[in-house]
Amino acid sequence: MDQTYNRKTIRKKIKRQAKDVLHRDLWGNVGLIAPWMIVIYIIFIYSYVTTSITTGQNETPTGQAVFEVLFSFVFAIITAYTIYVAEYQSLKQMRDETTTAKPVESWFKTYFTKKWQKTIWLSIWMTFLFLVGWALLISFGRTGIGLSSITMTLYALNNISIPTFLVVAFIISFIVFVVFGIIYLMKQYKYIFIPFVGLDSPSTKGFKLVAKSRELMKGHRWELFVMHLSFFWWILLIGVTLGLASFYVMPYIYLTLAGYYDVINNTQKNKATEVTDKQGPIKAIVLQPNSTY
Repeated sequence: MDQTYNRKTIRKKIKRQAKDVLHRDLWGNVGLIAPWMIVIYIIFIYSYVTTSITTGQNETPTGQAVFEVLFSFVFAIITAYTIYVAEYQSLKQMRDETTTAKPVESWFKTYFTKKWQKTIWLSIWMTFLFLVGWALLISFGRTGIGLSSITMTLYALNNISIPTFLVVAFIISFIVFVVFGIIYLMKQYKYIFIPFVGLDSPSTKGFKLVAKSRELMKGHRWELFVMHLSFFWWILLIGVTLGLASFYVMPYIYLTLAGYYDVINNTQKNKATEVTDKQGPIKAIVLQPNSTY
């Protein structure tokens, strides 16, 4: 890492700029994630109501199960679209102080065109493609932990000694969950800049999007992880306020991430320029006639 690249100083500077941009158009940035948050609250209220109604019943009605699957699918689409729209507008705001969030225009006009929809969903698909395998392994570990825990609890409640294979199954499941959880997190950071790469180069397709994000993230994954950790108290506030703080915190995080993308991207470009300059011009070779002829 270049000695002039001070991670702590850069992080503070970017977060300060992000907060200034957020306050410059607070309600606009809140509006960018409002649809997503509204859907989350609808899911929460629906789950609470249906749980109260079905208390004491042995099984969930088929209609309710189908609705929940459909609702989860819609929620996944809205979440993905929200993230891309918010990150696109965050990058534009960080680059130009005259640019505002424009939530309605961004959601239903600017990025709702065929051109941007193709770029957004291709980027989402490529990210999913490279992460789904690791996510399934995490789910496998989590399921193993749940099943083995429930079974061991039943054995304990009935004063029956817990079989060794259940303990082994729990330990293996826990290791699988932790190990692949860490790998998933590391892989996710490799692809974190895909939305910004897609915004800067809409013509970049498929694996090139992934390759560019990987290239930018070399040597910066820990840096971005620390950046996210710096929002620990803000994220804790989200839990305390039952999600209400998300309207402020999420735009703040997206703006900070956008600022990091520009810093890292510009740093890489400057390094490439320095390497080219150091090579210098190619000198022509002058052939001298042989004096013996």
